[in-house]
Amino acid sequence: MALTRLGWPLAFAGTAAASVAYLVRFARWHWIIRRLPARVPWLLNLRVYMAGLALTSSPAKIGETLRSALLLERGVPVPQSLGAFLADRGADVIGMAALGAAAGMIGGQRWLALWVICVGLYVSTQVIAWGVRRGCPARLPALFGNTASQFGRAASAALLPVASWASLWSWRSSIAFSAVALIAYGIQALVFAAYVHALGAGIGLARCVEIFASAMLLGAASMIPGGLGATEGALVYELTAAGMPFADAIAAAIAIRLSTLWFAILLGILCLLTFIRSGAVASAEASPDS
Repeated sequence: MALTRLGWPLAFAGTAAASVAYLVRFARWHWIIRRLPARVPWLLNLRVYMAGLALTSSPAKIGETLRSALLLERGVPVPQSLGAFLADRGADVIGMAALGAAAGMIGGQRWLALWVICVGLYVSTQVIAWGVRRGCPARLPALFGNTASQFGRAASAALLPVASWASLWSWRSSIAFSAVALIAYGIQALVFAAYVHALGAGIGLARCVEIFASAMLLGAASMIPGGLGATEGALVYELTAAGMPFADAIAAAIAIRLSTLWFAILLGILCLLTFIRSGAVASAEASPDS
């Protein structure tokens, strides 16, 4: 079987290397949270961040907003943590598109679509953030009735996370956030390239990085939980188009998904269990029968 040709040493080393990306992305998450009024100890915040990975397979990773519930008990209002999530996810998409576009240029294949995604998202989000900071959303509820009405209150509440996101999404900080994403996903793309090369494919490094980035973006755009099927299909299609045998392409796609998505979910579940356990202990201590 093609998958066994990778060998356990490479699979373990690749998974460990790919997991470094989560520490890089956590550093960005902690940076974002520290820009909010509340302060969260870094070790606790690491557990919170990693616990969110338990639901990373949800559409658009919306399940990662589980972090908001965990941070609420630590004094971080939900609108602020949701704003942090929006900044985190937006930077991921822009950084991933920049990674693929840069790899395409290095490999001699200019992917206009990836540059359009990267630049288009950056410019459009900057315009939206500027408008939010100027107070434009505050006028929207009034268009639909009195702000004291039920709809007005709901609209105002829904806009609070957007306002928090806009306060974080300056042109400097958004570039920095996206650069961190480029580094984190670049690490995982290099692991993918190592798997491809170990299977004997003569595909250049830049091309492997480009394939990885474009497949991840396609999986995210599909809105399928975890991009399941869409991401793997894109990886196999691009690898076979580059000349890799079909069985080897499937093996490379499975290997990188095990080392990234599924291992991240496992880590997330383990960290989430620590919160469940500590909650059970706290409840037992608070019980009058204890």
